[in-house]
Amino acid sequence: MQRLLTRKFPALRILLVCAALCLSTAARAVDAAPQNMSAPEVARLVEAGDLVLLDIRSPQEWEESGVARGALPISMHEPDFPKRLQEVLSRIPPERIGLICATGGRSNYVAEVLEKNGIGGVVDVSEGMFGNGTNPGWIARGLPVVPARDALDNYTLWRLSEVKEN
Repeated sequence: MQRLLTRKFPALRILLVCAALCLSTAARAVDAAPQNMSAPEVARLVEAGDLVLLDIRSPQEWEESGVARGALPISMHEPDFPKRLQEVLSRIPPERIGLICATGGRSNYVAEVLEKNGIGGVVDVSEGMFGNGTNPGWIARGLPVVPARDALDNYTLWRLSEVKEN
């Protein structure tokens, strides 16, 4: 029944995910609200190794436009999103995690839900990959983009690096 409900109502799945994350990461929770940052600011932080950027768009979107260089492609539309997000949160403090989507709507939504559940401080790239009417977005600013396949390979390497560390 739960699987049927979460398929028909994706927002319900996200709320369930965030509730589970809240329970499992309560010890790491911070009191900070989501931070909005521009794409150039985030690009500099990612390049310096000070921020882990998660591209939460769909795999089809990654294929069509590429993925911001250095971003880990973790789609909020996939059933294993909760597990993958938990993996990141178990390794990286929330204030060193950024979220990006197409225009900022989904990243803002996920950041706010996390914050409401005690996981605050996540950075929201509010202009997204394509801009939002106020700011032009990652791509229009000429910031680096890599093919989806390369980003997925980098994500696999990132996940494997945890195995080597343990």
